[in-house]
Amino acid sequence: MHKLNTIITASLITVLFNHGEGRAAEAISVNHTSDTVLFDGKCNDAEWQFATKLALPANTALYLMQNKDALFICAKGKLEDYTVIDLYIEDPQSGELYNLHASAQLSESILKADNWAHPVRWNNKDWGGFWVPFAGTEETEDGERTKFLKGSHREIQILRSKFKGDTWNMMISLSAIYQDGKYGANFSFPDKAVNTNRVTWAKFTF
Repeated sequence: MHKLNTIITASLITVLFNHGEGRAAEAISVNHTSDTVLFDGKCNDAEWQFATKLALPANTALYLMQNKDALFICAKGKLEDYTVIDLYIEDPQSGELYNLHASAQLSESILKADNWAHPVRWNNKDWGGFWVPFAGTEETEDGERTKFLKGSHREIQILRSKFKGDTWNMMISLSAIYQDGKYGANFSFPDKAVNTNRVTWAKFTF
């Protein structure tokens, strides 16, 4: 029954997304897990099979699970993708908007007067994640350049104590996605959501 509910939830969310809704019509229930999630850059293993799934374009997807302690999110990309994730959350108590970011670094920022404040890197207060791994260096015409690993999935864990309540208003964005022969594609859930406008986001319940 649990698996059936997961499939139904995923199908409903996909329909809403594909029809271009700026915001999901109803709160999205995040499936519960009794397992401890291993942050290994993979979200296609058995531990994520019962997660709530949000299908995005370019063969990318978001997986969400929760328990009494934390919310777990895994962004699944392709072998060509770097899969950078930005998670936007409205604090239910203060009303402040937060951006939790995972690329080659982890960082956190707060919206101030319609602009995102300079990100604080590696503070990881009550959250953590699997960032884009370093993959050495390479020589280019402009000199030595840092390389990063393609194909790993981006994982984030947020403690429930960081944001109170059983319903969080959120927007999730993916970038550094390969599409149509080049990098730069960006996708968000909900579709057409704006990271500075909480009204366009979606409600997630635990």
